[in-house]
Amino acid sequence: MVKTISNLNICLFSLINDVAGKNFILDRAMIFIASYFIFIIPIFLIYLWFKKTKRDENKKEALFTFTSVLISLGIAWGISLIYFHPRPFMIGLGKKLIQHTPDSSFPSDHATGMFAVAFSLIFLKKYKSGVIFFILSALVGIARVFCGVHFPLDIVGSFFVSLIGVSIIFMAKGKLSFLFSKMIKLYNRYVFISERK
Repeated sequence: MVKTISNLNICLFSLINDVAGKNFILDRAMIFIASYFIFIIPIFLIYLWFKKTKRDENKKEALFTFTSVLISLGIAWGISLIYFHPRPFMIGLGKKLIQHTPDSSFPSDHATGMFAVAFSLIFLKKYKSGVIFFILSALVGIARVFCGVHFPLDIVGSFFVSLIGVSIIFMAKGKLSFLFSKMIKLYNRYVFISERK
């Protein structure tokens, strides 16, 4: 069973990564997505925090999403400590288009962060934004495989790790909502007022 899954993982990797190096424009696009789409997360959170309409609600959503990303990445980090899986280039597979340290590939931190935002938005009933982030997450996952630094199952693992991380946060939604409200109240009192002056 394990060998079958491993063979499937390698087969899917080869299917995606074999396209790399054949088209300059596609390579550049995938390198950009794999390397820089992760910065959409802080940009989106900053946008939410400073959005002028429904200020307090948006700030709370930003805090929930930020915390979900942190917890999901924490789980991913924990997994990498107890389970090591080599990256494709570490075992001589595929074409590597971007540089990466030879550490554990499972799960993908980039995909975990992106999926965590997507799940957070869905849990917050921001379905349109959630679907957009799911699409972006899938693109990042495919690009990381295309560029030769992850296997497909690393991305699948990220999907489930982020789902678990976000679920943990939203199981504690009541207590966190109270805490976040206090934080936002302090911000509004001491920072926002100062900004207006």
